[in-house]
Formats: sequence, structure tokens, C-alpha cells
Amino acid sequence: MPGDASLARLFREYGDRFEIERVERGTEWVACRRDGEFIDIIGARDLAALRYRMDAAEREEAEECQGHAGRTEPPAT
Repeated sequence: MPGDASLARLFREYGDRFEIERVERGTEWVACRRDGEFIDIIGARDLAALRYRMDAAEREEAEECQGHAGRTEPPAT
């Protein structure tokens, strides 16, 4: 099946953080990440686009974490 190698790479690289599956044969791929009470759902028409969107989601999350880490609480009034 075409894409088997690409799918195997996605599972190796992201399988510990994302659930990856095809919604219906011939339709979109979906990746789901659960983080406590939050669920991220990422969809794409092909595996290359899914990889791109998963990378973007992880970069965005890392940037948000860095932003929160450098922030200090304002003094209480």
C-alpha cells in the first residue's frame, strides 16, 4: 500500500504523543493528542500534510510554554 513507509515513520516519531488514523478509506488522516483536559485534533488529506500540521502544533505548544515560563505574575494590590 502506498504511504506505508510514511505512516510507519509518523508512528515512530509521533506515536507516543498522537493517535493517528484514517477516518475512512480514501478520506482524511487524523491525529489526536490528549493533554490532560485538552484534546488537539489535526486533520489533513495526506500524510505529508498531516506531518506538517503536527510539527506546527508541537512548535506552537513549545512557543506557548516558553512564553509562560518567562512571564511573572504582577504584584498583588
